[in-house]
Amino acid sequence: MIERLLILLSLAFAAAAIWSVVRWWKSRKLNQLRNEAPLSKLAPPGIPAVVAFSAPHCRDCHTLQEPALARLKAKLREQVTVTSVSALDHLELVAHLGILTVPSTVVLDAKGTVQQINLGYASDTKLYEQLAGLPGRSSPKMTARTYSDGR
Repeated sequence: MIERLLILLSLAFAAAAIWSVVRWWKSRKLNQLRNEAPLSKLAPPGIPAVVAFSAPHCRDCHTLQEPALARLKAKLREQVTVTSVSALDHLELVAHLGILTVPSTVVLDAKGTVQQINLGYASDTKLYEQLAGLPGRSSPKMTARTYSDGR
């Protein structure tokens, strides 16, 4: 009985340690990218942008991320550039950004610098909040009734 408890505690500790390392790595990567505009060819500077990375075989990319991006674009219209690209066609860029999975989204400020990297599905609400939190932008008032991704 005690052995099972120790195994469970060890697994929980290992999971927490891995999670902490991934968060530290992501934070470090974001800090490195803050002084460059690696996606300027995909999303020209001038207005904030969301660049989504997907793959043809990715089910979540097509069933979750694409509809979320469409809702975001419908909500913000010309206030944001929303671009989707194949991760397979941009392997060097994917490696440079530290993208480990698809779908992934990258939020850029108006200067084209990376502000957020979301590994895995990011709802339209999450992307909207990240865009609203960009420097120089006021925080929008959101309600579940007027702006929700249904998740």
